[in-house]
Amino acid sequence: MSFLMVPPLDIFRVAPDGQLIWRAAAESLESAQRRVKILMAAHPADYVIYSQKTGHKTIVRSEKPA
Repeated sequence: MSFLMVPPLDIFRVAPDGQLIWRAAAESLESAQRRVKILMAAHPADYVIYSQKTGHKTIVRSEKPA
């Protein structure tokens, strides 16, 4: 029997109405931050990196004015 490992971090885009929209998963904070930069280039917005292990949220703010 094999077990599927779920990446411990989720990446969400913050919609204009404040809703969180899931965009990706990542294995480490560093890879999540790289992924957010890629996502931001295509869809400028604020993003949240959420740790499933600790519940900690890291907010990455868009550099573009809203």
